[in-house]
Amino acid sequence: MKTSFLYSMIFSIFIVLSTYISLGIYAMILTIVLLRRKTMIITEVIIATISMILLIYAGKPYLYVFTVRALTYINLYFIVSSMVDKSTILDLLGEKGVPVVIALSYYPYFYSLSTEVAFYARSRGIRFNVLKLSRPILVEMVKVAENLYVAYTVKLFGKYSWQRKLKPNISDSILIVLGVLIICLSLLLKFPLVG
Repeated sequence: MKTSFLYSMIFSIFIVLSTYISLGIYAMILTIVLLRRKTMIITEVIIATISMILLIYAGKPYLYVFTVRALTYINLYFIVSSMVDKSTILDLLGEKGVPVVIALSYYPYFYSLSTEVAFYARSRGIRFNVLKLSRPILVEMVKVAENLYVAYTVKLFGKYSWQRKLKPNISDSILIVLGVLIICLSLLLKFPLVG
């Protein structure tokens, strides 16, 4: 499901606003569902649970809002970086959108690279060793960073004729409906931890 950058940002604004209106549990659950990565979902549920237990034990459950917000914002970055059609960024922002495209492209590339390294390590029978597994990832990321630096400092300008496409497609409409639904849930159903 590819979405346009404009409607993804509107969806992100709805999610951020809902975390400020109430505790943000609804926004966090929605972003976890949209994330669709089993290990990250399990990790975030463990982090949220441990954080809640520690904050209740410390007598400061009102700080749990910041844990929920942090997890929600991280999820939003992952969702937007994987769902946004990169050409719509350039259509909307023109040449100024190149750094945004680079920032949103970095995570999916890193994720695919790390899964490939883990797969090849398992197929070769290499035990889990952080140093051995991180070296190829680090080398490749440094190469990518150098290439991006050279490309951005040289600034090979071309004749890019950009156009603004504001008509939403079905994926954009679904995102906007989900964002509005989360705002409405945050307004209607509040948790007692929010003061």
